[in-house]
Amino acid sequence: MRLSGSGGWEQYGGQFNLRIVAMLEIPEDRCERHRLFKAIDDAFKAGDFEGLGVALGGSPGWFDEQMPFELGLGHPLEYAIYWSPAAFISILLDAGSDPNYHHHGGFPAIIAALSTDRGDRLEIIRILIDGGADLNMRGVNDWTPLHYAVAIRSVDAIRLLLAAGADPSLETRIDDYTTALEDADNAGFEAGASLLRDAMTRRGSNGR
Repeated sequence: MRLSGSGGWEQYGGQFNLRIVAMLEIPEDRCERHRLFKAIDDAFKAGDFEGLGVALGGSPGWFDEQMPFELGLGHPLEYAIYWSPAAFISILLDAGSDPNYHHHGGFPAIIAALSTDRGDRLEIIRILIDGGADLNMRGVNDWTPLHYAVAIRSVDAIRLLLAAGADPSLETRIDDYTTALEDADNAGFEAGASLLRDAMTRRGSNGR
């Protein structure tokens, strides 16, 4: 781990590069702190790239840097997945925001998108996949996106993930060590199980 030139800590050798930049001064006054949070939140919701960069302190790489924990914020892409227009997520990815950001709470990009109740969440998942998101990323309960799609009983999400190349044979590495198909069978989610079973069969016939 070392101190980066932008004023943040960078960790190498693992699967992530976490940079926390201290350029943004967090007010001690609660009212001022709320105003800062609102400026950031408003910029996210408006999809205002320039305004958000200013609100976050003007760091050249703010779009891929952890936001202040004092404000209850995380990675910019994660916050955008929950609150920004889908087009703004594309803008962040094009700017260099990492679609495979590390998330200690278990909600990396695709799983975060699946967890929302947004009507455009499938579009967001497509954007993330096109932007390089790992289809087999691990999140809460060591679930892959396919496991999470089964948990929310989303046939459309399962279909999208499989079409993009998600691996249906992966098991969780904790708890019951199950595949998404086994979870679907256990939950009586036949529509999802059918898609996953077909995908497993195709992988077997292709020698994978």
